[in-house]
Parts: sequence; C-alpha cells; structure tokens
Amino acid sequence: MEPLTIHERIDSFQDSMELLVGEANQDEHARKELLGVVAKAVASLETPAETILRMMLSPIAPSVLMALIKMGALQAIVNSKTPLTVMQLVTITGADELLIVRLLRPLVALRFFIETDVETYTSTPSSQMLTVPHFFGGFQFLSAGATKSLAYLPDYLALTGFRSVNSVPVPFEYAMDLNKFGEQGMFKWLLSDPPMLADFNAFMSGRRAHRKQWYEMFPAEQIILEGASNDDDTILLVDIGGGEGKDAEAFRAKFSGVPGRVVLQDLLDVIFNIEKLDNRVIRMGHDFFLPQPIQDARAYYFRNVFHNWPDVDCLKILENTASAMKKGYSKLLLFEWILPEKDVPLFPALLDINLMALLSGMERTEAQWRMLLDSAGFEIVKFWKTSPDTEGMIEAVLKGQNGKHLEATIEPVLTWEKQTYAKTMIATALARKNGNGTEGKIEAVLKGEDEQCREAMVEPDLKGENKKDIEVMVEALLIKKPETEPGGMIEAMPREDEKDMEGMTEAVPKVKYENLIEL
Repeated sequence: MEPLTIHERIDSFQDSMELLVGEANQDEHARKELLGVVAKAVASLETPAETILRMMLSPIAPSVLMALIKMGALQAIVNSKTPLTVMQLVTITGADELLIVRLLRPLVALRFFIETDVETYTSTPSSQMLTVPHFFGGFQFLSAGATKSLAYLPDYLALTGFRSVNSVPVPFEYAMDLNKFGEQGMFKWLLSDPPMLADFNAFMSGRRAHRKQWYEMFPAEQIILEGASNDDDTILLVDIGGGEGKDAEAFRAKFSGVPGRVVLQDLLDVIFNIEKLDNRVIRMGHDFFLPQPIQDARAYYFRNVFHNWPDVDCLKILENTASAMKKGYSKLLLFEWILPEKDVPLFPALLDINLMALLSGMERTEAQWRMLLDSAGFEIVKFWKTSPDTEGMIEAVLKGQNGKHLEATIEPVLTWEKQTYAKTMIATALARKNGNGTEGKIEAVLKGEDEQCREAMVEPDLKGENKKDIEVMVEALLIKKPETEPGGMIEAMPREDEKDMEGMTEAVPKVKYENLIEL
C-alpha cells in the first residue's frame, strides 16, 4: 500500500479536525485549548512576510465593516431570511453598486459574510452576532474612539519621549482634539454625546451579562456571606461604578434570601438612564472620586473599574473606599484581569494597549496589584484565579485585619511499632496578631486508625479581636526516624494550595511559631 500524499493527509486531517471541533465546542476549556493549538499551527505555517502583511492590512476589515454599518448593509443582510443581491442592497441603502461589492470582498474572504452566488450575500454567525445590541454598540464606540486614538498613539509616544502613559492628556484627547474637556476626557466626551453614551453602556452591560458572574467562579459564601451581619438593614454589597446594574441585580437574585441590602452606585447620568432594574437593588448616584458615603458595608465591589485609570487615580478611589470600610468586617472585591508575568494571552494584552490609548489605564500583573493596594492601605487576602485568559477576583481588607502567615515547626511524639509512613494532609489556621503583639496558639492532633491516611485537626485558641479561623495547607518535609532514637522532627511551611503531604504515623504534633513571615 502506497503512503498517502501530503494532499491526502491534509484532507484526512481536515476531516479529523472537523470532528474534533465539534467535540471541543461542547467544552469551553477544550475549545480554548484547541484554539491555542490551532493558533500556534497557523503561526508556524505563516511565513514572516505573510505575518507582516497581515498586520499591516489588519485595520482595513474594521474600517469597511463600520462603513457597511453606517450605510445599513450589515443590518439588511443579517435581517434578510434569504441572500441579498448587490442590486437589492443598492435599493435598501442607496449606496453605489461598485462600492458595496468592493467593501464586501474582504469580509467575504474573512468568512464574515458568504457569497452564495455572484454578488449575492448572506450572513454568518459572526455577522449575526455583531447585530446583538452590546456588540453593535461596542463596535461603533470603539470605532469612533479607540481607532483614532490607536492610530495617533505612535506620534503621541514620540512627542512625549516614549514615556509611560500615566497622566492626562492621553492619546484619545489629542486624537479627538478634546483638550477642552481636561481630565476624564473620554467619559466627558461620552456624556456630551447621548447616542454614543448609549452605545458604550450597551457594550459594558452586554459584556457583563454574557459572562460568568464572579460568584459562579469563586465561593461567595466564603468571601462575603460567612461572617456577614444578619440584619436586613445593613449593606451586604455595594457595586461601585456598576453601570446599568447587571452585576448587582444578578447578585441580589442569586442570594435573594440572604439578609442585607445591595446598592448600585454610578454617576447620576448613568443611574437616570437605567430603563430596567430589580427594585430590590438600591440605586444611588455617586462619583467614586469623592468619599464613599456608605459606611461599614460588608463588601465594596468594583468590576473592571480600576483598569480604566492610572495608579494615581486608582489610589484616590481606593482611599475614598477605605475611609468607609469597617476594620475587621468590610472587604474590598476587585473583579479585574490579573496578568501573568510572562506569556500574557492576546486578548488582555490588546485590551491593555487599548486602555493606554483611550484612558491612560492599564491591565495589571499580580505584583502591580500588590503594590497598588499596599500603597492605599490594603492587604490582599487572596487572588482568586481560574486561567490566564479569564479575569479573576482580588479579595482585600484593610491592613492589620488579616493575619500574617506564620512559619510553623511541628514536633511530633512518635511511636514506632511499624516503620510505615503515611500520607498526611495537615490543615492549620492563621493565628491573628493584634496590636500589642499577642500571638495565637495552635495545637493539632492526628486522628484516625488507618496508618495509610491521616488528617491533622486544628483547634486554635486565638487571642486578639478577630477570632475567625482561616485554613491554609502545610507542606511538611519528612525526616525519617533514626534507627536508634524514638523521635523525629517535621518542619513545615504554610502554603495556600492544597497538597498531599508525607508525615509520620501515630504522631501527636504541637505547633509553635518561631517568627512571622509573609508568604
């Protein structure tokens, strides 16, 4: 049997790929994984010249698509139940026949439209999706603002000596000739143009509505509800800069039986333009550059707010929020991108540049978030993350509220009837340290009869005001029993992630703390 030719193998690969795509589309994680594999394959197949040419010509497709939107051709093709000829499009739009044909050519090549016959066109899932209000509004907003700003970005950076963009005026203000607006140029520009503001709000609300809520990704019970007040009149959550209230409304619906009120805050112009919102969500006009008026709430929540602002403005927002928080009770929750230190995925990397050009904003790495929050008087409880290509949650509290991680030394008393070693998972608790330096004490005893698997139970006797137990995992280093001695020592360091640990059997460990350390 003769081996298959390269073309036959390509045909076979295409058939296999179609089956694989069908399966991957049933699992979002698998779909993204396969997409990454295909993107790497395309990058390997594409020549350097092809890559450069593609980048050079990439602004063309969005430009012609915006022209088709303005003339109404996109909407006509998508809304038609049958393919439309170019002459039908001429009748609908009033545009020139040759112009329509030329504008549609690159979008047909990109499979954004399908040419069913000569100069006859129908829509695809992508062109249909663009007519959904939040994409339709977002495309027009970004075309009007971001496209011009990004085109001007190289000249702007040259004029500023290639300094980081972290203050006003930003490229957007130069490109749009909006120096008259001064600070917050883009947002004041939006307020001066009601149709564009409507497009922007539709874009923001739609993006939120079609993505998972943070409490579907991370444990809200652990983050907010445990330890929250049971009084119906207290404030459970304040959604600050929450736009049309999609997040606040969804949170209230999800936790409808939980005591406490949910408040939506945004600028009055935004609040007044909300057409529909659950009446259980309290609406409140507020500028987060002014002191936060709601005191002692359980959670102050921001979604994709801080990436719009440079550090100096973020500090103002954080300080205004911190002044309203109750130490030992209130939490700060930021739903934002947490960029990895290397190999940042394409979407957040592009979004970061877009924010630079429009707002002097930025997406931040974990280290940058730590530095920003620390300088505003916060300490981070945890970075809640799923994957690098998805936003995460930053849980923070006022400094001094959260206990430090402690270095623990475990000294077990061992019996050696059997020289077998068991897998031991040791749960410990953070001992709080109050203002006068008093440390908590933790004692743990191994339980269970099975020498192959034991758990260490922690019952802390904590001193100080805050006695809430927080569990972390301990990675134990096993030191084997000497032949002539009945004892041994295990040293352990707290870690945030759960791991199976090796430990001695039948041990009665006592935990003592040598010194405070930051992990």
